[in-house]
Amino acid sequence: MERGLPLLCAVLALVLAPAGAFRNDKCGDTIKIESPGYLTSPGYPHSYHPSEKCEWLIQAPDPYQRIMINFNPHFDLEDRDCK
Repeated sequence: MERGLPLLCAVLALVLAPAGAFRNDKCGDTIKIESPGYLTSPGYPHSYHPSEKCEWLIQAPDPYQRIMINFNPHFDLEDRDCK
């Protein structure tokens, strides 16, 4: 499972709360969440390039805070046309 987590974070469109948005076109980064909002993959809603590996570190502003992550119901790890 640990190996799949970066891929999981890379492809997702995270819904953290119903306000604000964060967009990043880089492949991998550290994101410090300052307020509720949405996170999307680079280039969303388009797919990643083949064999692209992106790793994300998502941090709360303070050590005692937690981040709630809700996945978009249309979340997919692979393109539906993948063979």
